[in-house]
Amino acid sequence: MGFTFAQQYMGVSVDNDLYFGIDRYYTSGIFLKYGKVINTSIDSTDHWKYKSRHWTLGQEINTPSLRLTKDLAKMDYPYNGWLYIRFEQAHFQHPDLGYSWGFQIGATGAEKSFAKFMQNTYHTYILNLEELSWSFSIPQAYHLNFHTNLMWGKPLNKKFKFVQENQVQLGTFRTSLKTRIGFQMGSMKGLPFFGQRLEELSNGFSTFLGAAFEYNIHDYSLSGSFINDNSPFDFKPYHLRNDLQGGIMFFKKPWKIKVLFHSSSRSISSQKFRRHPYLNITLSRVF
Repeated sequence: MGFTFAQQYMGVSVDNDLYFGIDRYYTSGIFLKYGKVINTSIDSTDHWKYKSRHWTLGQEINTPSLRLTKDLAKMDYPYNGWLYIRFEQAHFQHPDLGYSWGFQIGATGAEKSFAKFMQNTYHTYILNLEELSWSFSIPQAYHLNFHTNLMWGKPLNKKFKFVQENQVQLGTFRTSLKTRIGFQMGSMKGLPFFGQRLEELSNGFSTFLGAAFEYNIHDYSLSGSFINDNSPFDFKPYHLRNDLQGGIMFFKKPWKIKVLFHSSSRSISSQKFRRHPYLNITLSRVF
């Protein structure tokens, strides 16, 4: 079996609700990404012809809707930061059928995740706003999480495809079952809206419309440890969540840009707002 390193990418991906004039709940995510192809259909005799590896350095930040209050009783969502390194290896039989596995290792807490520093620096020097209180936050802890995904697509005609992604997460940070379904329309091949796909790249434009449904068993970012009661917040997380999604993607070698809109349901019963919108913008360069 031969190997090739002909396709690699580097990229940055940003989640933020600032585009909608708000700053609450899951309010910020910044992800630096790198990946490469290990095997392709040309040099592999394996049944799963395409193999790729992906690394992410990520930071996620949660805040309550009343960002400046120091009164614990008025906080409807926890302050939390999650800083991690993620590894993933993907195996595809063909561009419309594959699976992946991987893990995350990282830290939560206002200080260890650098969430308080990053958010308040941005608010003070970029937005010219008052610093957030961060009076209470989900405790500092180190975490190890594993995940596996199954991804597939069923072409309905030349440019219209039904797509689905199923995921299992297990670990000290988050344990959940998740499925994501939708319709992909356009000229791009494979499953470009599911991770950073490198199995078959071609210049083009595609759109996605769908939803994700998740059964949350445990989420440290909302309730703290499942072993001991270490959270200052007394919140009741919802087990069932949903996230409505719609987006566009454009690729003209070597640049790829994706814009994906999210509207997520309540994660905990105390949230004052029924749904939370945020936008993901991803820019990648393939080489």
